[in-house]
Amino acid sequence: MEAPRVRVFRVEGLDCADCALKVEKALSGVPGVVQAQVSFASGKAYLHLEVPGAEKEAERVVSALGYRLKPEGDTTRGVLGPWRWALASGGLLLAAFLASLFLPGLAPWGYGLAALIGVFPLARRAVAAFRQNPFSMQTLVTLATLGALLIGAEAEAAVVVFLFLVGEVLEAYSVAQARRSLYALSELLPRRAYRLKEGGVEEVPLKALRVGDLVRVPPGERVPADGVVVSGQASLEEAAFTGEPLPRPKGMGDRVYGGSLVQEGSLVVKVERLPEEGFLAEMERLAEEALLKKSQAERVVDAFSRRYTPAVLALAGFVALVLPLFQGDFLGHVYKALALLLIACPCALVVSVPAAIAAGVARGARAGVLFKSGAALERLAGVRYVALDKTGTLTLGKPMLVRVVTFGVSAEEALALAKGVAEGSSHPLARAVREASGPKALPSEEHWAVPGLGAFARVAGREVGLVRPEAWDLPPEVEAQVRALAEEGFSLSLLVREGAPLALLAFQDTPRLEAREALAGLRRLGLKPLLLTGDRETSALALGTAIGLFPEEIRAGLSPVDKLRLVEEMEGRGGVAMVGDGVNDAPALARATVGLAVAEGTEAALQSADVGLLSLAALPRAFRLSRLTLGVVRQNVALAVGLKGLFLLTTLVGLTGLWPAVLADNGALVLVTLNSLRLLRARV
Repeated sequence: MEAPRVRVFRVEGLDCADCALKVEKALSGVPGVVQAQVSFASGKAYLHLEVPGAEKEAERVVSALGYRLKPEGDTTRGVLGPWRWALASGGLLLAAFLASLFLPGLAPWGYGLAALIGVFPLARRAVAAFRQNPFSMQTLVTLATLGALLIGAEAEAAVVVFLFLVGEVLEAYSVAQARRSLYALSELLPRRAYRLKEGGVEEVPLKALRVGDLVRVPPGERVPADGVVVSGQASLEEAAFTGEPLPRPKGMGDRVYGGSLVQEGSLVVKVERLPEEGFLAEMERLAEEALLKKSQAERVVDAFSRRYTPAVLALAGFVALVLPLFQGDFLGHVYKALALLLIACPCALVVSVPAAIAAGVARGARAGVLFKSGAALERLAGVRYVALDKTGTLTLGKPMLVRVVTFGVSAEEALALAKGVAEGSSHPLARAVREASGPKALPSEEHWAVPGLGAFARVAGREVGLVRPEAWDLPPEVEAQVRALAEEGFSLSLLVREGAPLALLAFQDTPRLEAREALAGLRRLGLKPLLLTGDRETSALALGTAIGLFPEEIRAGLSPVDKLRLVEEMEGRGGVAMVGDGVNDAPALARATVGLAVAEGTEAALQSADVGLLSLAALPRAFRLSRLTLGVVRQNVALAVGLKGLFLLTTLVGLTGLWPAVLADNGALVLVTLNSLRLLRARV
């Protein structure tokens, strides 16, 4: 049986989380749709289709609800929301007000017509979605408006509908701003590329590029696609998606991202990934996936809102039907009940969390932090410890051969033999041997490796190996050299020929330039960093001292199981974030409260992690952004619940009525959205 296809659509008219839930429920019932996911934050629907043509029925169902389902990329420009209905209702409301000044007898008819014109699109959507959600905000506003007309409050009914429509327009605008910020990364790509061909350069659109093409990037232009530099030197500014304000030097062999800006110099880049499949597209995909996964705060708010609306509706029924039996004034109590209907709408509360999470995810994408879920963004704010791997995380992960100590042979002969053995190994130290300057490798054959010991080959007919000194029986003078070099912090490999030591090769991994500042940033946030490494204690202490770690913050000689055990222990003492890049870090990354992987790491580490980091410098920014986002979530919830509670009380005591209630509801909706949008410009 063929696996379900996933199609992505944009949902136009989707202006609140309640609307997204309605559309998702409707799409889930369409024949041929195995699964439907609708994200309010991104404005997209993800349909898992098993029947060809099911999308046509899906479009029809969504259209019946008052929304539009369009293929991804087919967007509509212009004013969003029900602005035409708001304009018509507002015009009639103004005409009715003028009539009240000069022709008072016509004013009620004018107000009534304004209310009916304005409530029509809301009533249509309420009826279409009644099965999915009988307590939708459109249903509540429609009932309140019709009820006000029945008790003779035409003017207030017209004002209520007009304010609600204006609120929907403002909300649609603010939500669209958030979505544009989320997907603004793709706009960094240029519209054209300068492709090299025989005889010169041709200007082509991005869609014409193919993997393997060579493109020239002159100063002032953006790199058109992910690739590797084959010639030239330049300074590249990547601030838009790494958060790093200073340009980085790039030269032959360096990888570059599509969208990077060449400030000085010029490059020739070999295309490795098409523009639509490159790093920026991957960042957008991760952000979209994050918005589909609810945080704990979202789930709590959703659960509360499902109980809040029926509770307030029950209170409205009590006020309208029971209180008049004891206090009289039936119309007055009905008026209060209608105001309570508007207060029962949970929209501001429901939007308060996803709006902040969406803005936090979008801001993270522009600061070099890729959150894979809203839950990861939320959990990061609560950890106390930060465990960091050494090689490839705090260092560049590219050891260099810095010293050769020989025993009875020349340095040139030792290096030539070592290069011959290294030809058959993929170990990082073997790669460093191959890349070392000096004599060429001697011809070698029959390469093999012994796990835990080293790599071997036959060179000039004799067995030669690069082995771990600790695993070899060493003469006293060689053992003394091993201890001396280890105390200096070098990683060591022993060159042996038919069992006899020939040379010690000393390697050093370079600390990342941003490592010291990243650790200082973590300390300023009150976090406790810990280095977890499988390297020797002397090497770990040398690196730790160089980047500002204290000896008690270093754990050396750890196996992957040891790392996992320490992470589990810290997770139980208040939460731990694990930062790594290798296959051996994957178990600890998956077990930590939050796992973070650097972008240059292995695929296993990136898949196990909850957060991707474009550079180590982005690590403190991830924590600051998480704390800022959680603060905005709390502010939004307090604002939404506070305003609802305030107007619930004032309505019950008769101080406020219909139009203040809808103004408070829409006002809270717009305020929590605008408060969330602050995160898009927050300094992290």
